[in-house]
Amino acid sequence: MVQFLRFDGSILEDSKFTIIAGKESVKFFLKQIGYLILFVYSALFIAVAIPFVKTPSIPIYFIGGFAAALFLVRFVNNSVKYIRFRGGSILVTAESVTVEDKSGAKRIPVADISYLEKNLLGNLLIRQKYDKLSFPLALLPDQERASLVSLFQDMAPRRTLIYKKIWDFVDAIVVALVLAVHIIQYAIQAYYIPTGSMEDTLKVGDHLFVEKITYGPIIPEMMFMKKPLHLWFLGIRNIRRGDIVIFRPPHDEDKDYIKRCIAVPGDDFTIKNGRVYINGKAMEEPYVKGATRTFNFVPDKSNEIQGIVPPGKVVVMGDNRENSQDSRYFGYLDIYRIKGKAFFLYWNTSQILHFDFSRFGLIR
Repeated sequence: MVQFLRFDGSILEDSKFTIIAGKESVKFFLKQIGYLILFVYSALFIAVAIPFVKTPSIPIYFIGGFAAALFLVRFVNNSVKYIRFRGGSILVTAESVTVEDKSGAKRIPVADISYLEKNLLGNLLIRQKYDKLSFPLALLPDQERASLVSLFQDMAPRRTLIYKKIWDFVDAIVVALVLAVHIIQYAIQAYYIPTGSMEDTLKVGDHLFVEKITYGPIIPEMMFMKKPLHLWFLGIRNIRRGDIVIFRPPHDEDKDYIKRCIAVPGDDFTIKNGRVYINGKAMEEPYVKGATRTFNFVPDKSNEIQGIVPPGKVVVMGDNRENSQDSRYFGYLDIYRIKGKAFFLYWNTSQILHFDFSRFGLIR
């Protein structure tokens, strides 16, 4: 945050502030590197994982890239300044300011100082009539940094207060956004059912929660990645037959679908006589509405799903078998495309209006 300062003539005793060193400097730069990595990761992550926005989001790439670039410039500035000012200090008295670095000490009389400027790079610029001197304010311990600034009078306290409020607001919004997107991506997300493909288990207008912990987190396809990364070993269990899952199908990358898992890797899957057979045995499917046909749409032989389900893939179908665009249309579904498992129905407007709560609760 930019702040303009000046001497107010109230300095009663000399104050000396020394640049961080040893373990404190190591901790400072490790923290800076951590923040830089966090900036870059957050920009790449939010751009591809933010909900209700077409991803990847170019504006978020731009904003995140600008913030990361600014922080990188600040990190480089602090590194260069540390090399120059290592072991250095700043001494403030009622008559002068003395800045010491590796080349020696320079004393600036108060009469020669026009004003002081705290800039975005973390430097304290001492503006003189015909010169200027930069001191790395960011390389002081936090408490000493605040103490040094408090020695001077703010030339525009109202503007500084406004800047601080804006910064605090933006900081809170960004932190909340990053946390919210991570929760939605890795923990829980609300969904709305717009079609009847899962009737009568799920109906049009149903609102439900989908949890994303059971199968393990899926890192979205960020820049420089070829596909999403499924960390299955961090999950509670593998996907099972009968699980109702949310996923992004291969033929429609902009929409989420909800279907039931019918066959898992290694299953011998067949459809005949209007029923599903797994490993030669007809499945009991009390949730099914209508007959199960081989294809509901014009068949694409490259998407044939009869036979052994390959590793890393599953077969998914809607419960409303005569009105569902599912694996019979787009083929096997890659497990890494699954976002989570439907587990709780919490709202349906038409039922709420009739005080009907019979369907609300865990989804099975």
